[in-house]
Amino acid sequence: MNDIYSVYKKNDISTSSPLKMVLMLYDGAITFLKKAVEFAEQGDIKNKNIYANKARDIIVEFNNSLNIQQGGEIAVKLRSLYFFMDRHLMISNWNNDIQGLNDVIDLMSNLREGWRDVYEQKIEIEAQYDAKEYRTAGVTV
Repeated sequence: MNDIYSVYKKNDISTSSPLKMVLMLYDGAITFLKKAVEFAEQGDIKNKNIYANKARDIIVEFNNSLNIQQGGEIAVKLRSLYFFMDRHLMISNWNNDIQGLNDVIDLMSNLREGWRDVYEQKIEIEAQYDAKEYRTAGVTV
């Protein structure tokens, strides 16, 4: 059963649009941070560090993937926010500060919601475009 899930997950990732990939990465970072909090509450420092660092890796990758020339002011602000989250997460992890981990979860969740809105708008625009294409071809949707 686990193999079927693995194959499905790999297929989902390899066929996803860039926007969906962004959402999946945010989901992964948030999940890792929640696991880090859970392990911190249990006093399991080793696993807390592992999961906090997995989330940091995603944040660093988000930062590295920004194109400031194309993204302009939004990319600059995201870069600042990613730097802040990376640093805040690193310090919180070192100090075993659960609230600091939760702060980053809140920021990541808010950003994820914004990206979800962009994704849903893109889907809606594409559906409207496809409907127009069908109408011009004499097909009703």
